[in-house]
Amino acid sequence: MQKKTERAEPNRYEVIEMSQETAAPQPDLKQALLTAADGETKTEELVDVVNAFLQSQVYLPTVEQASEDGTINPLMLQDTEENAVMPLFSSEDAIPAEYAERAPHTAVVTGVAILQSVDNAGVVIDPGADHQFPLSQEQMAAIRQQISEAAYDDAAE
Repeated sequence: MQKKTERAEPNRYEVIEMSQETAAPQPDLKQALLTAADGETKTEELVDVVNAFLQSQVYLPTVEQASEDGTINPLMLQDTEENAVMPLFSSEDAIPAEYAERAPHTAVVTGVAILQSVDNAGVVIDPGADHQFPLSQEQMAAIRQQISEAAYDDAAE
């Protein structure tokens, strides 16, 4: 993964205020990432990672503090094919110093808020770690579509 910074349009997210509760590590997400990275990954393990991501708080390096209306300017990277990628972390401690230098602030956002808001980039959870987990822009769109269809099916019943 190349680590080029790319300016992105500011995004609006529901930024969660840091507290003792939000500062705690997200063991379910990290455990799901470690399990999926250990040996051959099964479809079930990938689904577990996506579900854990959607239900967890993730840590997002930002260039500036969130504005009062929740607008943030997240750090953006490019993958080896020059696609925009937003780095996310399972804990604040997992953010490498090189990222913190370029984006010294951290927003705590739910995975589902990222899924709903980011339609112009992919994401990578814990980039650079042995258990990093990328989701391309197309995969994010497919997950949104599946959730939308499931919600429609539930409403029709």
